Amino acid sequence: MNSNDIRKLVEKFYEGKTSLEEERTLADFLLRDNVPDEFFPDSKLFYALNTHSMAIASLIDSFKEEQPSDKKIKMSHAKYWAIGVAASFALILGVRQFQKSQHAESTLFTDTYKNPDDAYRATVEALQLFSDNFSKGTESVEKANMHLEKAQEIINQSLKQGIEK
Repeated sequence: MNSNDIRKLVEKFYEGKTSLEEERTLADFLLRDNVPDEFFPDSKLFYALNTHSMAIASLIDSFKEEQPSDKKIKMSHAKYWAIGVAASFALILGVRQFQKSQHAESTLFTDTYKNPDDAYRATVEALQLFSDNFSKGTESVEKANMHLEKAQEIINQSLKQGIEK
C-alpha cells in the first residue's frame, strides 16, 4: 500500500468514516517498526489504542446503565419531595426576612419634626454651622497656600543662584 492510500485512510479514520477492515489495514501498517516519519504521530496513537484497548473496552462496559429498582425509584421520589419541602421553607423564610427589612427601612425615614417651621429652623442652623466650619477650613488652606508660595519663591531663587554659579 502506498503513502497516498495510507494518508487517505488516516484522514478517513479521523473523520470516523473507516470500516473495521480499513482500520485493521491501517493498524497493520502503522504498528510496524519502520513507519515513515510523516505517519509517526499516527503510529503512536494506534500503538496507544492497541495497548490499551482491553482497558478501554472494560471501562466502556462498566458504564452500562443498571436498571433502577423500584426501591431506588421510590427513594428518589422521597428525596425530591424532601428537597421541595426544604426549598419552600427557605423561600417562606426569605420572603419574611425581606418584609422585616422593608419595614425597618421605612421607620428610618420618619419625620423628626411635626411642625415645618421647626424643621426649617433646624435646617438653617445646621447649614450655618456647616458654613462656619467650612470657612475655617478654607482660611487654613489659604494660609498654607501662602506659606507654600513663599517656600517656592525661596527654592526658585536658590535654583537661579545655583545655575548662575
